[in-house]
Amino acid sequence: MQINEVIRKYRKENNLTQEEMAVRLGVTAPAVNKWESGASMPDVSLLAPIARLLHISLDELLSFKEELSDVEIRNIVTEIQTMFMTEPIGAVHKKMQEYIREYPNAEELILSFAAIMYGGCLMLAPDEGTKYEDWIKDCYKNLLTSDDERIRHRAADGMYALYIGREQFEEAERCLEYYSPDDPDRPRKLATIYYGTGRYEEAYKTLEGTLYTDYQKMSVGLHQIYRVAMNTGDHKKAEAILNKESELADLFEMGEYHKNAGRFDYVVATKNAEETLKILDILMAHSENLTDYRKSSLFEHVTFAEGEPGFADVMRMNLFNQVCNDDSYAFVRESDGWEEFKKKWS
Repeated sequence: MQINEVIRKYRKENNLTQEEMAVRLGVTAPAVNKWESGASMPDVSLLAPIARLLHISLDELLSFKEELSDVEIRNIVTEIQTMFMTEPIGAVHKKMQEYIREYPNAEELILSFAAIMYGGCLMLAPDEGTKYEDWIKDCYKNLLTSDDERIRHRAADGMYALYIGREQFEEAERCLEYYSPDDPDRPRKLATIYYGTGRYEEAYKTLEGTLYTDYQKMSVGLHQIYRVAMNTGDHKKAEAILNKESELADLFEMGEYHKNAGRFDYVVATKNAEETLKILDILMAHSENLTDYRKSSLFEHVTFAEGEPGFADVMRMNLFNQVCNDDSYAFVRESDGWEEFKKKWS
């Protein structure tokens, strides 16, 4: 509430007429009437007496709040978004400025205002939209010094988008200083700057490296879901997840070994000897091609570390010895196809 509304509300709650309030404060009744109508403001020397008379604090009288609640912010943002539908952008901007003057520390609100204004400017003619760009930039720049890392990150996002939209790539690159080197968004944003400035080789290398990392994260994530499904006895879900894991490896051209590696654990856990021997045969046959994904056009600009010489032979030997000696594979060694498999790979 504004101060005029506060005075009117609490005067009535205290059963005071405007005349009685005026007498108690040593002012005229028309003065109190002007305060309540918003035509004028009480003198600063009267604020404490008014608060005491109305049995409220100065903060309540001035409607001071250290922070807005999430609900209040959402309501204000909804109000501003609705104004965009019916009011000129100048009127909306003026209302935003009024709110910021009233709540200068409401960083979430200011962040929302800057984003709304930027989106609104994109729908305007270029000349009209650029009039508000400096104000938007100032909002974001002020938020870049926030104590809240999340606010700083989102402000940097907003600044970056604004500069990229104007093809101001040097300024956009400076925004990336506010991102952690480990932030997954950083390489993609950097790649946008690379191809925007004609550095295509660097863009390829950055994006393909990110793609490879994304594959690894998704593959590990799927296998963890598989583990949870197995631990809870949901074999149907476990098998469905393994199919997704295999499809993912195929999509990213990871090769036959990676397409089948996940299923090996499942057929062993379910003691399916025939399928275990079948997948073992695939893994043994394709262990030489474990890094064939390096030949894929998806990763042709990525520099991978060289593998250890003879690594495939060692891995194949270890896998074979494990099946020969580990008790958990006894069901395989007792199956009809074991001797033929053993003869082929020993």
